[in-house]
Amino acid sequence: MSSTDFDRLSQSLSTGVHFNEHLSTCSWIGFTLLTILLAFRIFKPDPLAHIPAVGGTGSIYRVPDKDRWHIIVSRADQIKEFFKTPDDILSVNGYIDTTFFISYLMGPTLMSNLYHVGIVRSQLNRNLGTIFNDLRNEIHIAFDDNIRPTDDWTAIHAYPKMVEVVARASNRIFVGLPMYACYRPRTGISQNQYRLCFEYKLSKSVAIAAKHLGPVIKERQDKIDAYGHDYPEKPVDILSWLMEEAVGEERSIENLTKRILSLNFAAVHTTSMVLCPSSHSEGLLIIYLQTFTSALYHLAAEPHYIPPMREEIERVIAEEGWTKTAMTKMRKLDSFLKENLRHNVIHFVSSAGLTLKDFTFSDGTVIPKGSVVSAAVHPAHYNEENYPDSEKFDGFRYAKIRAQDGYNNTNQLVNTSLDYLSFGHGKHACPGRFFAGK
Repeated sequence: MSSTDFDRLSQSLSTGVHFNEHLSTCSWIGFTLLTILLAFRIFKPDPLAHIPAVGGTGSIYRVPDKDRWHIIVSRADQIKEFFKTPDDILSVNGYIDTTFFISYLMGPTLMSNLYHVGIVRSQLNRNLGTIFNDLRNEIHIAFDDNIRPTDDWTAIHAYPKMVEVVARASNRIFVGLPMYACYRPRTGISQNQYRLCFEYKLSKSVAIAAKHLGPVIKERQDKIDAYGHDYPEKPVDILSWLMEEAVGEERSIENLTKRILSLNFAAVHTTSMVLCPSSHSEGLLIIYLQTFTSALYHLAAEPHYIPPMREEIERVIAEEGWTKTAMTKMRKLDSFLKENLRHNVIHFVSSAGLTLKDFTFSDGTVIPKGSVVSAAVHPAHYNEENYPDSEKFDGFRYAKIRAQDGYNNTNQLVNTSLDYLSFGHGKHACPGRFFAGK
């Protein structure tokens, strides 16, 4: 069955399934057929993305999602209420753990002690200016290695090239020189969010990674024991920050290695939010990775965007040099990438969470315990009131908004709102979006 056939059948089964006071559902025949179809799609990037009709703009919807119900909130006031739901009622971490078996595969402390999330929110974001040149240099070298200059037009498969670039850049910040060079991405995993759940060789992968990281961790620990955490020439990377924060068993080579692997899993390979577990269901850099790839395709298809962006970049660099501050002044570039995130919706839903107890919306809709709940992205991103001519890709849409009085510091790539859910919103917005944005 082709994707088109699947889309048509799933749409016919799901169209008009509105849920008001009592959450009704499609017939058992439709449910059975749709569940079978979803089972066939389980090894595709996202089965829910193939049910476009299920997220209308007026209510709450429910569809079968592998082994439980997935409830999708689509109206703006309900989405706002959804994002304000307390964590003891709606748990993003609970959804991640029961979906990707993180506690089983990586040990229970990875989800129960999320100190690496605090590192992303604090140390990483505070040190963006410090690490900026390292990132820039690595990205420059990675592009030279993967997309070599030629005299003739050369066809390339952009996505795996971008996986390599993002993997190298992120690992430069994760583990520093020269360890980042040991990491080579397996692009197949990033195509398939369920791969890790069935990766029976995971313990072997941890052992291989620990073989490389072990000597580095031991060397740094020896320096910490001798001089304290502020030892001379201490690397500015996430491994150093992890070692600062780790206590007890978390200081072991194995557990530190698992943290680094989980960050890679989130940053490069998967749609799980292990790195940003309180965000939506996309990985920190997989969003930016796919958006950057689609941005390249947009530039190839619409080259008229290239001259004004190039002029802006050259002007800003002449004034500021290659700095974090310079990046904040590239409004057209920022707008172009944000429009990619709005227009090229990567995931049908945002901020999936698991209900730990029955939850009732203000309109009386009851969400039963054990359900997965998320916010629909399409109704927010294609709302004509917020985005005139929303079906059209307008690369400078946000730059024009920011040019208006009073909007100077709003509508940037990393700003979230109920109308822009690519990084989630509210207290569960992705803390790593600032790193991705730089």
